[in-house]
Parts: sequence; structure tokens; C-alpha cells
Amino acid sequence: MEKNNLPWFVAIAAILLVAFVLWQNQGTTENTISVSGLGDLKVSPDKADIWVLVESTGADASAAQDTLSKNTEKVIAAIRAQGIVDKDIQSTGFNVYPDYQWNPETGESTVKGYRGQHSIQVTVKDLTKTGAVVDAIGGQNGLVQSVQFGLTDEKRKSYDDQVRVLAVSDAKQKAESLTETAGARLGKVLSIQESDNYYPWPMYGRDTMMAEGGMSKAVEVLPSDVNVQKTVSITYELK
Repeated sequence: MEKNNLPWFVAIAAILLVAFVLWQNQGTTENTISVSGLGDLKVSPDKADIWVLVESTGADASAAQDTLSKNTEKVIAAIRAQGIVDKDIQSTGFNVYPDYQWNPETGESTVKGYRGQHSIQVTVKDLTKTGAVVDAIGGQNGLVQSVQFGLTDEKRKSYDDQVRVLAVSDAKQKAESLTETAGARLGKVLSIQESDNYYPWPMYGRDTMMAEGGMSKAVEVLPSDVNVQKTVSITYELK
């Protein structure tokens, strides 16, 4: 019976095709240079995010939840009184859980009551009101966990082109320096990849917000510049 040699021909053809592609790509990768560039701008923030925790206790879960709802209403009313609109007040967490007490003599834990916690994020777009909002929250026994200055999406996007130009310029300078040192010449751009970095700052922790005996009055929270960055990776052809 005559053997079928077709599988062998297919295998040999596949090997030759792979070898041809590798040979072509070898010439390309040997005549390229890849560099990265960073664009960085320090800009003034246009918002402050305040993270708030409202707490309660109760003999049972229902009582803790009812008290938590009342405490939350007071805190939110105080925030609204500072001109903060509802769309800038968001719940980020709500929890009612048993409060256990450990008995070292028996080695057992028993439920001594229940606790409730409601986490809220408040966005302040008039930065001059940041301290007043913090005071208002503390005045209703809300706990300000942190304050972070940053940029709204619209503001951050307004810097995109500036940061992109800086990143590409940085990458090109690096590529020109490297090729000049190596005695080569820079050719056309073969590929570009871009990534964004955004660093809101600073974060004021609750220790900064608290004074001995409770929330300090007339809190002054001073905004600091934030970083907007873009990183680009560019591959150039070498001549």
C-alpha cells in the first residue's frame, strides 16, 4: 500500500513559513529602538473628597439601625446646609453587626449589643468650603476619616494634551540621545503606547482632623497641588 506523504509536506511547509517570518522579523527588531517618556504636570485641585463615618449602638439590630438612620439624617442635613448638592453625597457602605464581648474566665464571647456604621463620600467643589463642611460633620458627631484633594474628570481631561506633548518630547529626547551616542540616526515612529497616571494628594487622616476632646472647630484644610502624568512607549526605526 502506498503511504500518504501529505502530512509530511504540511509539516515541512509550516516549518519553512515560521522560519521565513522569523527571518523577516529579525531584520526589523535589530534596527529599532524603544524608549519611554514621562509627562508630568503639577496642577491645582478643583475638588475635595471627604470620607465620613456615622456610627450608632443599640440593644438589638433594629434599634442600632434606627439610631444610625437618625444620626445619618443629621449629618447629611448639616452637609446640605453648606451648599453641597445631593449628587455629591454618596453612600459607600452600610453595616449593622453584633458587638461581642470576650469573657476571659469562660473563654466565650457574648453579644452585648449591636453597632451600626454608615460610610459616606462627600465631594466639595468649592474648596473654600472644605473646612466648613468638616466642621459641620463633626458638629453632628460624624467622624471625618480623611480628606483628599484631586481633580474632577473634566479638569483632568483638560490637561491631557499638555501632558501628552511632554511625554512624547521626553521619549524623543531619550531616543535622539541614545542613537547619537551609538552613531545611528533616528527614523520613523513604528509604534506608540500610552498610559495614564493620576495622583490626588494629599490625604488628611482623621488624626489630623481630631483635636483632644473631639473634632476641632474652624478646621483649616489647605489644598496642595496634584500630579497628572502620562507615560508613552515609542518604538523608532533606526537608519
